[in-house]
Amino acid sequence: MLDIIEMVGGARYSTFLNDVVNELKGVNVLRLEYESDYQGFVDIDVLLENGKVFSYMYNYGSCSGCDTWEAEGYSYEQIKQIMLKESTMFDNIELYNKWRLMVENKNRGKLT
Repeated sequence: MLDIIEMVGGARYSTFLNDVVNELKGVNVLRLEYESDYQGFVDIDVLLENGKVFSYMYNYGSCSGCDTWEAEGYSYEQIKQIMLKESTMFDNIELYNKWRLMVENKNRGKLT
């Protein structure tokens, strides 16, 4: 079982993300970027037991003025459903790796 909460320094909503990843049977974090402060983000890619890759990124704020989920009054279950709906699910590691290579090349200016 992965401990996403510890990996992201307790970033807001990390308990929700942790539950989503473990319900999907995450086995390995492939990539993780985050900023854990009053406002921040989590961007994570996780290999699942079934060979698929779960990819998700979210931003958060410290209050209802800068955090959409809090402003909307979403429940724990609603936020988990949003995370699942907005995530990208790759059918296998090969497709995920091709996508990562394209992203990295674009970021380096190799793709136009």
